[in-house]
Formats: sequence, C-alpha cells, structure tokens
Amino acid sequence: MIPTARHIPNRPFRSLARWIGLSLLVVFTTLANANGADSGRAKRVVMISTGSRFSPGFALIEQSALDTMAKLGPGRIDFYSEHLDIIRFPSESYQRIFRDYLREKYADNPPDLLMLFYVGNLGIAAPLLQQLFPEVPVIVAGFTEEKFATDRFGSLVSGFAQHVDPHTTIEMILRLQPETRRIVIIGGTAEVDRLVLDRAEEEARSFAGRVEFDLWNERPLAEIRKSVTSLPATTVLLFTGMYRDAAGETFIPARAARLIAESAKVPLYVLSDAQVGVGSVGGFVVDVGMMGKRAGELANRILGGAAPASRPFESRSDGVPMFDWRALKRWEISESRLPPGSVVRFRERTLWEQYRWYVIGALAIIAIQAVLIADLLLQHAHRRRSETDLRRNREQLAHVTRISTMGELAASLAHELNQPLTAILSNAQAAQRFLNAKPTDLKEVREILEDIVRDNRRAGAVIHRMRALVKKEELEFAPINIASVIGDVVQLVHSDGILRGIRVDIECQDGLPSVRGDGVQLQQVVLNLLINAFDAMKEATTKEPNVKVRAKTTGEGTVEISVRDHGSGLTSDKLAQIFQPFYTTKCDGLGMGLPISRSIIEAHGGRLWAESNVDLGATFHFTLPVIDGEAAFAATADR
Repeated sequence: MIPTARHIPNRPFRSLARWIGLSLLVVFTTLANANGADSGRAKRVVMISTGSRFSPGFALIEQSALDTMAKLGPGRIDFYSEHLDIIRFPSESYQRIFRDYLREKYADNPPDLLMLFYVGNLGIAAPLLQQLFPEVPVIVAGFTEEKFATDRFGSLVSGFAQHVDPHTTIEMILRLQPETRRIVIIGGTAEVDRLVLDRAEEEARSFAGRVEFDLWNERPLAEIRKSVTSLPATTVLLFTGMYRDAAGETFIPARAARLIAESAKVPLYVLSDAQVGVGSVGGFVVDVGMMGKRAGELANRILGGAAPASRPFESRSDGVPMFDWRALKRWEISESRLPPGSVVRFRERTLWEQYRWYVIGALAIIAIQAVLIADLLLQHAHRRRSETDLRRNREQLAHVTRISTMGELAASLAHELNQPLTAILSNAQAAQRFLNAKPTDLKEVREILEDIVRDNRRAGAVIHRMRALVKKEELEFAPINIASVIGDVVQLVHSDGILRGIRVDIECQDGLPSVRGDGVQLQQVVLNLLINAFDAMKEATTKEPNVKVRAKTTGEGTVEISVRDHGSGLTSDKLAQIFQPFYTTKCDGLGMGLPISRSIIEAHGGRLWAESNVDLGATFHFTLPVIDGEAAFAATADR
C-alpha cells in the first residue's frame, strides 16, 4: 500500500541553512578585509561538502570537479576541501567549533571561488549564500527534491540542482523483471532521506494496478536486513537512500545499500551511481561523476573571467541506465533487456581481454622468430648451395690441373711405358726364335712368357696410375695408407726424375696410422709438390740433386708429410704469395697448383705451408688427421 502524502516541516533545513550561512559568514567576513590578491598568484578554490569524506558520492563529485579544473584551469589552482558531516554531527557546539576552525584556517587565504556540494534544501541555502557573500562567486552542485523558482538566486550564484528519477527506474525494473509483483521502497528517517522517499512515493502512484508497493522507512536497518532474507521471488527492492534509520543510527547510504544487498534474496535497485557496485543491480541513476565534471567546467569559466550569470542556474533530472554486470549474472537478468545506451560496470574480462596484449606480444615475437628462422634457413640453404657449387668448381679445377700436370709428364710417362713395351717386344721376338728352333726349348719360352707378363703388368700399373689421376669422380673419403699414396706418386714421376737427373728419396716412419681422405686428391697434392720441387731444381747448381719425401706422426693426432728440395729456395715475398691464386714463378704455369692443393688439404681437416731451408732450397709441409682424430674434421670433410 502507498501511504498518503504527508507534510514535512522545513524547520530542520532552515536551521541547516542558517548554520551554513553563519559559518561561512565568519570565514568570508574575515577574508573580505584582506588585501586584493596579486594577479599572478594561484587561484584559490574552497570546496565545502555537507556530507562525510567517506561517502562515495561526495568523494566522487569532489574528485571529478578537481580533476576537470586541474586539466582545464586557466592557471595554477590551490584547492581546499572541507567536509561538514552535518547529519552525524548536528549539535550547536560542533557548529561553533567548526566555525572557529574555518575562521582561523582561511584568515590569510581568501578564496576566489566557493563550491558547495550538497544534499538537502537548496531553496533556503542558496539565497543565504548570496546575501552573506556578495563578492564571492558561488557554484552549487548536489541533490534536492525541493521545488523552487531558479530566478530567486542572484547573479553570483550558478550551478544546478539534481533531482532523482524514480519513475524511470521503476519502469526499468518492470522491463528487466516483468514477473515482478511487488516493489519494496526502502528509505531512511533523515530529512534528506524523506525528501527522496516522498518523491518515490509520488511517482509510485502512477503505477497503481501494475505492481504493488510497500514503504519501509520506519524500520531499523537491522530489521530490514532480516526481513529481506525471506521475500518471495516476485519482489524487488528499491533503495532511495539512508543517512539515518528508524533507530537513530547514522549511515553512509552506499554502506547501508551494501548491507541490504548482502542479506537480500531478491534484487536491489538504486537511484545514484555511487551505490552501483555495492551489490545492487543498478537503475536509472544520477551520474555523480558527471555532476562534478559539469561543476568543474563551470568553475573554470568563472575563474577565467566569465560572469556566473553567463551560465544560468539549472534544475536537472537526467540520469543514466547503469548496471552491475555481477548482479545481472547473479539474478539471471539478460543484457538483451537493458535499454539502449546502458552502462554496464564491473564486467569480468575474458581471457582474451585480460591477456590480449600478452598474446599479441607473444604472437609478434613468434612471428618475428619465424621470419628470422626462415631467413636463417634460407641463408643456410643458400650457403649450402654456394658451398656445393664451390666444391664442384674446386673439383673441376683440380681435375683440370691434374690433366695439365699429366701433360707436363707426357715425355717421362712415354719413357716409363716405352721400357716395358720394348722389353715385351724383345721377349716376344726371342720366343718366336726359340719356337722355330729344333728341338724347341720350352723352358726358355716359358721364362720369356713370364717376362712378358711382368713387363705387361709394369706397363699396366703406369697406365692405372695415370687413369687414377686423370679420372673425374665424386669425392670418396675412406681410410688411406699415406705411405702407399706417396709410393704410387713417386713411381709415377720416377721416369721424369731420371730424365731431369733428380733422385727421389722416401723416408716413411714405420707403422704410420691411416688417415681418412680421398686417395686421388691426396695423390694430386703429393704430385704437385714433387713437380714443383723438380722445377725448382731445374736451374739450380747443387751437389745433392735429390728430393726427399718424409712422412711421420706429430704426436698431436696428425701425420705430417714434407717434400724437401735443394733448389733456389723461396724469398720472404714469395712465401707470402705462393698460395694466392694465379701467382706463379713459372713462365708457363697457371698459378693454381698450390692454392688447389691447400684447399684440398684444408677440406681434409689439415693444413699446408712452406718454409725456406737454412742451407738450400725449400720444404713444403702438410698435415692430415689420423683416423682417431676424425671427429676434428669430419664436419668439414663431408660437405
């Protein structure tokens, strides 16, 4: 049932207005006698709130106004804030103490602007402020349900009075929860509570026949909390405010709303955004933060030189449909029912919303890494192709060099082959003569045939060595007896040495370990070093026309092969250049023999170098890892 309207006396608010007026009169009468402020000093703004600094609504409107002024202000602003808390401390003694406190505090700091944030009877307070402080601009911003004519305020008073809108909130309740049959309106007993409660009762009458209303304002909060635990599901609660309950206990309205919401088994709706987030569903609420923003914008205009009358006093009743996402989920209210433009606070962010930038950052890092890895793989593939091409070109060039070397040995090779062929011919003719003789000496013929076979094998060995050096095949790394390689090459150049008058001596350590490599390429290195040694001794006059080839272990997992000649030797400038491509001391040389030989040895995991002898000639050395040291060069040799 909706109780009939009742008369609420204005005496408490007249007392409140007189108290505010007298307090501010003392302060600003003292300040009015101060000297005029220097135009360059900071503007001073005094903010006076009639409520507690712990009340979310007052704190929100004050902070919003302060932030707006600090952002848009015409210069530096000094802010001063006072919270009267007159609901919880209404005594005359408190008023006298606070009046003295204000007088002493602002005696030397006259303000440029007064801002009053209130909940109460502005129709009496505003005219008193205008009369008591005729020289100070005043901006007022707050709640009131009093009906008054705005033209009653003077030219130095500007701002607005904000009215709540219970009618739209009730409409919203029925829209969100059409099954509602009963709405319990909960309010307090303080005069500011009664003003809002009367407004809600008045608006509730227009819903007669659609829903039933109950008024709970003469109950202590403890009793209300107990009663809301057993309400039927078709009931909802509408909280209008509670600064004082029926037991005389004072509250901050947001705190009272939280206590009720925690106990209630049905949804709770409110009229102020300061009470959204305490467990209530929400409602068509007054945006307190926007009130502070508008007050701050108006204050900046006045501090910047605009007259307060340039912005007429307003009486507003606008609001915002605002809801708590958590309460909507608790009461299973679909967001699709919310009116357009609704503000939904405290929405739980999805995993994507919470970690979006982390995911984006991780994906970006992964993408960059993928690009870098792909680039590295492409570079690696390109390098492998380049290395393959380089190896192929090196092998082709080595093959050409071998053929060229064989051309240089043509005369000696012809001599090497001519000896067994001549012997074969002579033995064949002798065999014919023995076969024609009577009687035939078969034993002699048999010995002649054995000589022919031996000479044939000798010629075949020469041809085999020639073919081995001239053939073009893929590299084949296998265990190699380096002493055998040296012996084959020395046999190949044996005739050339005889023709040049040069003797080749071999000195190989017994029990040389095997090395891993390609036999043909190692033969090419030894052959090139021997031919170079022969050429170096061509024009040299020496008592020792010999070349010495040595092979020994080094004790470092390698075998060292050296070729020592007794030629003209190497000067320091030649030592620095002989391994460079196309550098040669021969009139008909290509200058590629030594560079190719060095690349072959390095590909086998060894090294090749040269040094001048102390007495005469030069010595070339190269090393090869033994089989036990394969791991040291396998990665290089297998490419």
